[in-house]
Amino acid sequence: MGSTGTGRFSDYPGKTSSNENEKNGGSIGEDKCLKAFTTDLEDVSRCHYFVSHNDVPPRATEVLLAFNVRLVATTLTGEEIGFLPTKFNYLKSCIDNGFSYAGHVASSSLIPLPTVTIDVIPS
Repeated sequence: MGSTGTGRFSDYPGKTSSNENEKNGGSIGEDKCLKAFTTDLEDVSRCHYFVSHNDVPPRATEVLLAFNVRLVATTLTGEEIGFLPTKFNYLKSCIDNGFSYAGHVASSSLIPLPTVTIDVIPS
């Protein structure tokens, strides 16, 4: 299990791209902090929720995004569910600037591997 980012150094904070469109997500003037998104989480089987419950959270479980070494989706009680792919590293800057993000589990499965997909909106 590894990162599912774009493989570009621009995925990481403090790194920039020489391509103007890459730096702005392909659209100049777009505020990415205000965009809703759906993503699969990484390392679900290694996170607290799975280790504690030996299960993935059910569909519609409410989630929040937090930063704990990496961007992570948590339950409302703070249990880590899984990490966001590196392509979402820009959200750390958004969170530092006062944005918060909430959402829910859109789908989850134990087979063939523990997987969780979340829908997230700025809140």
